[in-house]
Amino acid sequence: MPTPSKLVAAVLFAALAWLVGDLIVRMVLEEGVRVGRFREILALGGLLVGWRYVGRETTGRTGKGTTMARGITAGIAGALILMMLALLLHSLGVMVLNSLDRKYTAIGQAGSAWMEFLWNDLQLVAHPAILIVLFGGGAVVGLVAGITGRVTR
Repeated sequence: MPTPSKLVAAVLFAALAWLVGDLIVRMVLEEGVRVGRFREILALGGLLVGWRYVGRETTGRTGKGTTMARGITAGIAGALILMMLALLLHSLGVMVLNSLDRKYTAIGQAGSAWMEFLWNDLQLVAHPAILIVLFGGGAVVGLVAGITGRVTR
């Protein structure tokens, strides 16, 4: 059921995800790397995580909101969910594209390459500024969504 807390969490988490994607492109990736619709896809993931997880947690069981600590925790957990989901899907996509080019002769090679892509992506994203913005912004989004859930009963 749509609630104001879910709407606020979804919109703010989408904006946060777009901002983090822009930081990744500007701060971590080399100059001239083509990223396509990376920021927009990340914002869509943020929209889904914000609506389905953070918004649900900050709405509360009875629809009357929740505590501020639970809202902040939900925001930080949502940021972790978004980061892990993005890393898993990106590394899987790279592995599938490589397998379509017939770079692997066995399933074990493809699985090993997937884990290598995942590790490389994790090292790329583990920049302190990106993690601070992602988890700090997640806490702020959770707090704002929690306040919205309590005010709009």
